[in-house]
Amino acid sequence: MRITRAQRNAVAEKITSLERSFYGRGPRNVKVSVSDDDPISLVVLSLDSLTVADAVLSERGHKDAVISHHEALHEATKADFLEAIEEIVGSPVSAYLAQVHPSTGYAVRVFVFSDLGDFDDPDTDGS
Repeated sequence: MRITRAQRNAVAEKITSLERSFYGRGPRNVKVSVSDDDPISLVVLSLDSLTVADAVLSERGHKDAVISHHEALHEATKADFLEAIEEIVGSPVSAYLAQVHPSTGYAVRVFVFSDLGDFDDPDTDGS
């Protein structure tokens, strides 16, 4: 499996679009990196992804609230991000991880592609 430059560009555009639709604003910039080794990982780094409300909470000492808010958003929108990335890459995602840093506004999404099966499926032990 190989993820092309055109696919990486499409991923950056789609992540920006999805974040804009779900968060009311998009990130200032999105960077996409891909590993060369199996399992293939596609890492998407969104810069300046906090909303105004998130920034206020963070500045006033409520970083845990920002993290909790984004964890809920990540879970609620997981299927949308997975569907979009799988469509662009043409391969199923085996694992998806997402996190935001409550002070810097850096948000990372990691999509792992592997023939080992679905890591989130409790019926799959990965062997």
